[in-house]
Amino acid sequence: MKKLLVVIMAVVALSACQESKREYLSWHGLSLSLKASQFADSLIKRGFTIDTTQSTPLLSVFTSPKEHFVLALNHENDSITDVLEQYHASYNDSTANLWQTMHDQFEKELEVWPDMRHRVELHKEAVYETPKGTIVLTLLNTYTPTLTVRYSNSIIDK
Repeated sequence: MKKLLVVIMAVVALSACQESKREYLSWHGLSLSLKASQFADSLIKRGFTIDTTQSTPLLSVFTSPKEHFVLALNHENDSITDVLEQYHASYNDSTANLWQTMHDQFEKELEVWPDMRHRVELHKEAVYETPKGTIVLTLLNTYTPTLTVRYSNSIIDK
């Protein structure tokens, strides 16, 4: 009887451990489960530099001459909450084409249909919710066209 009880407790403990193993989104091969300091170190190794004029204790802003975006790393207690890419373009067609390419890529990669919150020519927003987290792809084709991609470890409120 004791052996059966021990076996049952072991199975319950093992299943509880497996359930707590959460999978996280990845940003270009870097898991959002990393500590923020490790993530920042990895970015620096990839050629990014910290923009100290825009960074705060809870937000680290990175730039790279090789990339066409600014990257913001939101963190709290060395845990990543969000990673935000922000692209700027000189004309609307380039951001619209990039938005469509990324939209198609996320659909294929995540195997999730996005919730299209906005879908007009000047403002498109696709939200991809997965058990790993949420990606929000936003296009604003206004005076200064911008495209942002937000990788979040949580589910975004609607």
